[in-house]
Parts: sequence; structure tokens; C-alpha cells
Amino acid sequence: MLFSRPLRAVEHEQEEALVSQAPGVTCPRCGASTPLPADLTVPTFSCAFCREVLDTATYAGKQVMSGQALAEHLHRVATDGAYAQQAMAAMREGSTQGPRFEDENRATRAAQCTACGAAVAVPLDLRVHQFTCQACGRTHAVSQYVSDRERFELDMARQVADNERLKQVRAEGVACSKCGGKNEVSTQGSVQMQCRFCGATILLSDHVDAGAVARERLKLAVHGMRDEMVAKQKARDRLVLIATVVVLVLVFGGAGLAALISRLMH
Repeated sequence: MLFSRPLRAVEHEQEEALVSQAPGVTCPRCGASTPLPADLTVPTFSCAFCREVLDTATYAGKQVMSGQALAEHLHRVATDGAYAQQAMAAMREGSTQGPRFEDENRATRAAQCTACGAAVAVPLDLRVHQFTCQACGRTHAVSQYVSDRERFELDMARQVADNERLKQVRAEGVACSKCGGKNEVSTQGSVQMQCRFCGATILLSDHVDAGAVARERLKLAVHGMRDEMVAKQKARDRLVLIATVVVLVLVFGGAGLAALISRLMH
């Protein structure tokens, strides 16, 4: 199905080493270029060459990891009745079941502390509601400096800009940091690719915000689940129609109905 195949496709292993200062999945121990794991929900993975344990979030981004985990949670809700009932019960009790999408906004707004007048950096992330002035140590509500509505609008603008940047990268391709060769970018939600010239690993998050990549992967997963459910519903409807026609044949007979059954079965 679309959910599992494109988002979990195993990339080719790399055979050439990257120079230590080049971006990408470069093992800090042996300097080799190693691919990310196929399952981006695992916290660590091993270098394909020296087996050094590496942190997945450092390379894939916690946004991509949380998006993958959320997509799998949604897929299970859609396909596992017992799991879906547990999720609904948790919601009714006011709690949540499943991972949260970690798409943080790291931007801040410069302002002056209303208590001591010192310069402060007001966080614009919607999930942050308080911050502390480093000069006087007092805690302030973010809404005293920036309204929640304005922060929401700013966050939407940020996401749109990042999404547009991802579209631009897909249209123009990306250059390999090792050899400079221009590479096309997959539209199937890949977070990494292999340079078609030198074989080095290229991380898409080196060229566009990881949040945009995570949102695209999540969108592909949701579309895949939608298509899967529609296909299953069509198959169920088709079986019901066939069963109805079979009953009609058994009751009334007739070559016309038998021919219709034959047509429906193919």
C-alpha cells in the first residue's frame, strides 16, 4: 500500500566516504556516508560500515520521526478496530493516545521585559505559553507580548513558506555537497537520496526545513490510507452486488443474469 512502500523504501547503501565537513549522514567515527534507517521511528541506527550507533533525530529531524510515528498511529486507527476504540475512549476521557507531531517554530520576536526593561526573545512557537527573562528571572506569559492569533498567523505563514521552498527544491533539484552534481528529488516523501554521480548520501533537510519534509510525508501517508480505504469499500460494494445477482439467478434463473455475474467477476 502507498503508506508503507514509498515512506519506508530502503535507500541504497553508500560505498564512498564523505569528507568530514560535508553535510549529510556522515558517521563521526569512521567518516563514511551511511543511509538513514528504513524505519524512521527508531531512536538510533548503526553505521553500515563501522556499526557506530547514531542518533536518528540528529539526521532525520524529530519532525520527520514524529510525523512517521503519527502516520503509523493513524493507519492503525483506520485498520485496527480494537485500537481505534482505545483511541476514542482515551479522547473521551480527555487524554490522548499516540504520538504528537513535533513541528516546532524556533523563531522569536525581540522585545523588552515589562518588569526590568531588558531585551528578551519572545518565543513564537504556539505550544510555548511562558518564558523567563534572563536578566531579572521573572516569568511572563507570551500572550502579553504577542497574541495567540498573531502567533497562529505567523506560524501558518512559516509553514506555507517552507512548503513553497520544498516545491522549489523539487523543481530545481539539489547539488551534492561532495561532487557538486545536480540530483533530482523524489516526490515520494524520501528524506535522503544517493547522488547519482558519486554515490554520497544527500539529506533533503540540508536544503529545506525538516518540518516541510515531515508534513509532506504525513500528507502522503494520509492520502495512502484514504486510497486504501476507498479501494476496500469499493471491493465490499462489488461483493455485495455480486452476491445480490447470485441470489437473483438462483431465484429466477436466466442467461442474462448469469452473463452479468461473469462480467462482474472479471
